[in-house]
Amino acid sequence: MIQAPAHIPREVDCLVLGGGITGAGVARDAAIRGLSVLLVDSHDFASGTSHLTSKLVHGGLRYLEYGQFRMVLEGVSERNRLLNLIAPNLVRPLKFIIPLEEHDLKRWLLATSALQLYDLMGLYDGGRRSRTLNEAALAEACPALRSFPSALAFWDAQTNDARLVLATLRTAVEAGATILNYAGLQAASFDGRAWNVHLYDEDAGVTFALRARSIVNATGPWTPLTAELLSEPPKPLMWVKGTHIVLDRLAGFGDDAIVIRSLRDRRPLWVVPWESRLLLGTTESLYEGNLRRVRAEADEVADLFSSFADAFPGLHARPHHVRMSFAGVRPIIQQEGALDSALSRHHEIDADAACRVITISGGKLTTFRRMAEQAVDQVVTMLALPPINRRTRQRLRGEALWPGLVRGGRGDLHHQLAHEARSAEVNEDTISHLIRHYGVNAAGIVARMFRDRSSAEPLVEGLPFTLAEMEYLCRTESVRHLEDLVRRRTPLYFLADLEDGRVLRRIVEHIAPLRVWDAGERDRQVGRVLDDLAADLSAVRGFQQQAAGVTRAIGAGASAAAVPAASAAAS
Repeated sequence: MIQAPAHIPREVDCLVLGGGITGAGVARDAAIRGLSVLLVDSHDFASGTSHLTSKLVHGGLRYLEYGQFRMVLEGVSERNRLLNLIAPNLVRPLKFIIPLEEHDLKRWLLATSALQLYDLMGLYDGGRRSRTLNEAALAEACPALRSFPSALAFWDAQTNDARLVLATLRTAVEAGATILNYAGLQAASFDGRAWNVHLYDEDAGVTFALRARSIVNATGPWTPLTAELLSEPPKPLMWVKGTHIVLDRLAGFGDDAIVIRSLRDRRPLWVVPWESRLLLGTTESLYEGNLRRVRAEADEVADLFSSFADAFPGLHARPHHVRMSFAGVRPIIQQEGALDSALSRHHEIDADAACRVITISGGKLTTFRRMAEQAVDQVVTMLALPPINRRTRQRLRGEALWPGLVRGGRGDLHHQLAHEARSAEVNEDTISHLIRHYGVNAAGIVARMFRDRSSAEPLVEGLPFTLAEMEYLCRTESVRHLEDLVRRRTPLYFLADLEDGRVLRRIVEHIAPLRVWDAGERDRQVGRVLDDLAADLSAVRGFQQQAAGVTRAIGAGASAAAVPAASAAAS
């Protein structure tokens, strides 16, 4: 259970700053080793980049082209750990298809060789091997895709990024860690033996004081700012903005992810099935703005949509099929060269032994466990603690996340809950969703559905989310605000049409007694989410208006020179 702790420890071995996937991994690792741990985040858990990713767990096939073999090997190894051992419920295999633009024997040989190497690095991962597709096989697999002479098919994996963070935090808590959201670092000073730290809880208006024998800076894009607060030299980072759009899952797309090319700059784009939608991304551009207000731009939405429409003429996509846009910032270690696919996503861990500060920079979602292990190894060395034994090391590298997410018995659990749910008229897809995200704890949510049949009704048609799930999350996962619930505990914000506020108000009315919200606070909670929605949808609406204007201009017989570049999106 992830709830606000009754007591904040006065002294800890390790204070983890940052509640994203990297910080969660550090807290899990350190707690399993037996260290006393406090993790804090100035906002909500997973509120930064960790819930704004492409939802993929991958080895990084494209980096083989640039000779980054060690990074790819590490990524494939960690992908397989998550897929087969650590989070089998949350991380699932996904087939990817890369169409090849032209008959180029040299490029084809290089690509197939890279795939064979990728397979070898993953030891074929249970028989899921890559293969090549000729034009006929590709047309059969992806009938809506425009014609390509051939394609490559390979396997990686997909996850719910924010749920992976929460499951990792649950494991840390089970192992003894204390975690707290909405508690920012206010002041810190090192006295030669430990850090004297003051944390401020913005919701409660309370300041906490404690001593920490070491600090791990795992604040992602905020790493340089946090380093300055700790009087540490900040590592030069590049803030790279990535924009995604969410589209209707148009009939004829299929279940595989497809890699296409941007019409604007030929960058690879991933089209990934995501619940009842399609997720398409990502753009890449340098970012220098407010890290809490990263938004998509209309021209980015236009680029993504026009590339999608060009690649899939058989889907007859139109601008109104774009439902949402979102953008996040990836912290990449400063590198020379252009902003392109060659930029390495490697990570670095810097240890200041004199002040007992470990700083984690760079990296990606897939390798969070490995980054955490390396960082906590440094903590252990700094604190002169005995090295961990082989059994503990094996736990770190292979133990499943919190007891709810276990591989064994999943089929029996599904059969049992499906049988019980039929009498409560609960949708089978809802049961599958609950088991995938909450494991054995899904039984408690279904029990709630029995007690209140109305809580079993889908909040949005075509999506598996229910009031029973919302109530469970409020009781168990330190939900402070409505946005925590609809953006990170669930992806409802990104998948559903919430602009009219009806679904949001229904949720708020149901959970208000748990949060002790009066009528005014309920309105404020809904208003905050609607404001965010308006901001995130502004790029989509701007693109749609521009596309509509182009359509009218074409219909009125405007000259080609008068029609803006968005005409590709409207055609």
